[in-house]
Amino acid sequence: MTGWGMFFVFVGVAFLTAQVFRLVDAIERPARRPRRRRAAAYY
Repeated sequence: MTGWGMFFVFVGVAFLTAQVFRLVDAIERPARRPRRRRAAAYY
């Protein structure tokens, strides 16, 4: 594997890791936000 090949492997791993964190954030955010809005709406 050349230096360029290793570079592209690292870029790909970093990209996939960022997508995993975005997916986790997208799953967690809807669960957090509606509870706060509903609680504020009832008061």
